[in-house]
Amino acid sequence: MSIMKIILIISILPILLFSNTNLVENITVKGNKKTKEHVIIREVLHPKKEPLDSILLNEDINRLYNLGIFSSVDIEFVNNTYEINVTESFSILPDLVIDYSEITKKWSYGLGLEHINFLGLNKQLYFGGAFVGQKWFAISLNNPWIYGDHVSFESILYNGFFDNPFYDYRYNETYFLVESGFYKGLNNKFGFGLSYFKNKKHTLSESLPTNEKDIYRYISFEFDYQYDTRDVYNDPLNGILFGINTRYSISLIKDNSDISQFSLSYEKFSALNFKYLHEPVLSYGFFGLFKFPKFSQLPIHEYKYLGGEDFVRGYSSFPDEYPNNFNKNNIEVSNIVYNFVEIQSTIIKKKDYGKIEFGVDGLLFVNSGIGSREINKLSLNNILVGYGFGFKFFITGPPPISITFGFNPYGQRFTHLEN
Repeated sequence: MSIMKIILIISILPILLFSNTNLVENITVKGNKKTKEHVIIREVLHPKKEPLDSILLNEDINRLYNLGIFSSVDIEFVNNTYEINVTESFSILPDLVIDYSEITKKWSYGLGLEHINFLGLNKQLYFGGAFVGQKWFAISLNNPWIYGDHVSFESILYNGFFDNPFYDYRYNETYFLVESGFYKGLNNKFGFGLSYFKNKKHTLSESLPTNEKDIYRYISFEFDYQYDTRDVYNDPLNGILFGINTRYSISLIKDNSDISQFSLSYEKFSALNFKYLHEPVLSYGFFGLFKFPKFSQLPIHEYKYLGGEDFVRGYSSFPDEYPNNFNKNNIEVSNIVYNFVEIQSTIIKKKDYGKIEFGVDGLLFVNSGIGSREINKLSLNNILVGYGFGFKFFITGPPPISITFGFNPYGQRFTHLEN
């Protein structure tokens, strides 16, 4: 054997040995007592017979955690085996319905039950309602991946009796939705929905607009698109969430107008390097909502209110509670442009307490918004600016719950409860 061949063998031998040592030969799953193994495996993108890729490994961890059915996820590489270790959350969660409405200024109480991993297939089944205060009941079934590339199916049935505090009347609302969707790649998500909606007044008020009817019925067609690169859905450190939503509602009652709605949203999350805060994240968000036909032809249930938990925190939802010189036509609206900047940092690090993960973050925010009854009258002269601080509570299963304390430049302050 020539000297050149010996040198060549010696030079490539460490590479061959290293490649074999780091080659993923097998993928195993541990800790899944209820969850079907294929539900976990289908989320894993790391290929077999390839060297271990730490970036793909971390992405697989995030993707499994985002299913919302595990309180912890870890992946180890042991003896050429890609070993997935999960801790399943409680599958059946009681839902203690304790809700405060900023708009009605009333508490509602009830009970529900949610199965977040129905049949071990990551299906979500829910039924429950509120029986004191604003009375309602709902039942829903969501299967996020039936077949193909995240082809999904969701169905919701909802009914409730509510009081409208702005115009002092009571109404009954019924909603039924059937929705399906799919992915295009990892980040592009498409959804298509068909729904039925009924709004019927049970008591009348002299304050109602002259065009308001006693009953409305609609069939609606909806399209939703999301571009989502967030690493962790319920508490992102990095990533972008961009969305477009359109809805066209056809009136089933003669002389009532059809309604079109278009919304656009954008959120960006960036982890910061700041030694005085623990895992700080800077986020920015924008939201635009536009409705047709003109405001005077819309029913009351389509009105939007610029202040409060849904939009500009630091203000009330009620136009009558705004500072002097605010025009009601810029508060009770059908078109809104809203944005916010937040800094969020960990106070109590999220930790697995045995099937339940819990953590608390603190946040500082500045938000602003513009509203109008006509798109061409959106103006910076009508901008609202609010600011404040708050706390966000994380628990396995439901979305985070936030309590924020908002202020505005006019000396007002409001507490907002969000979920």
